[in-house]
Amino acid sequence: MDASRRAAVITALVLLTSAAITQPAHAATTLTRAELSGTQVRIEGSGATPGARLTVNGGTLTGTADASGSFRIQSSTFAAPPDCVVTVSDGSTSASRTLTGCSTSQPPPATSATLSSLAVTPTDVVGGDPATGTVTISATAPSGGFVIDLSSDNPTAATVPPTVTVPAGSTRATFPVTTKQVTNAQSAVIIGTVGGDFTTERHGIITAWDAFHFSHGSVSVIPGGTGAGRVTSSPAGVDCTIAGGSGSGTCSAFFTVGTVVRLDAQAAAGSKFVGFNPRPGCIDASRITVARGTNHTCQVGFQLK
Repeated sequence: MDASRRAAVITALVLLTSAAITQPAHAATTLTRAELSGTQVRIEGSGATPGARLTVNGGTLTGTADASGSFRIQSSTFAAPPDCVVTVSDGSTSASRTLTGCSTSQPPPATSATLSSLAVTPTDVVGGDPATGTVTISATAPSGGFVIDLSSDNPTAATVPPTVTVPAGSTRATFPVTTKQVTNAQSAVIIGTVGGDFTTERHGIITAWDAFHFSHGSVSVIPGGTGAGRVTSSPAGVDCTIAGGSGSGTCSAFFTVGTVVRLDAQAAAGSKFVGFNPRPGCIDASRITVARGTNHTCQVGFQLK
């Protein structure tokens, strides 16, 4: 080999060796910190390619390495993976670490479903008889179900279990409503909430009755005007004599719920019948439909001639 060729080869070897010595080796990505608090996550590390775009668990989070390859990735809306492990990649190397503050047995992720309604059927019962509550949510329940907290504002009338769960994939669930025997009608508001947040509240109402008032209502007659007369009912029950601004005899009577009662008025000598005063529950005294536990009061008018 002549001198000029030998010098060229030596120069090339020197340049290659120099390049090998001065070019830094790319270090592997490492994680120095991975912490979770609720949905707040913080991941720190080093060794990534300087300026590289970083992905966490395939892209659920992203970040960028600085000029030295260090990085910090943070989020306030992070959903923890089931195994609580995060993996950060710069496209050529990656590193994994288990999140501190994360439990693999944590509750299932939140669902977009909300409590739409709560209803109780039937709404009126004889105390001691059962009823059924139904909750409906706005979307299908997630894996593990959708839990709704229940309460009654009047346990003397009705009680409910502490919670009801809408099964996964469903939009509704039922629960038992247990009523109590009462001596007078009492209502209870059955309340449903989600996660203790009262802004999610939905409710239904149930009334527990004693057996008699559950199946009966009443019609009463009161005097009006200065005259006298007599008011009777069909079916029989009311037989009220009006005189001197007061009534005597049977001026109030019970009838079974749904009965249509007709009142008839007959003026006494020296008086005239001028009609019934339209009142709530007695707009038309010829057709009074008896309602559960309700007293329909009718005012009769007799005037002196």
